[in-house]
Amino acid sequence: MARIPTVATVSDHARRRLAQRNLTATDIQYVSAHGRLHHTANATFVHLGLRDIPVEDRRDDRLRRLEGTVLVLDPATGRHLTTAYRNRQRGSRDIRRKLKRSIFGRSPRPSREADAG
Repeated sequence: MARIPTVATVSDHARRRLAQRNLTATDIQYVSAHGRLHHTANATFVHLGLRDIPVEDRRDDRLRRLEGTVLVLDPATGRHLTTAYRNRQRGSRDIRRKLKRSIFGRSPRPSREADAG
């Protein structure tokens, strides 16, 4: 699986979120280097779970606090940071899971066969 070499640009929104979550540029590079990639249609996610942190780094509190950090990147380039958040409880399960229904509360469209009959 190809790795993201570096985050090249950061949106204003992401810059605000990084400041709120006390994440530095070094932290972002660490997460992008060690985290797992998840591709969806709308974004590329990089999630750093406990198992992704090398054993020799797990004793370092500065790096251990990064557990659960998720970077949301632009899917076109994979190098533009859109936002960042932490999700220690659910991990990457929420990223991989598809929504069961539309965010607008509408039911899925009926099939064409139902319309014809």
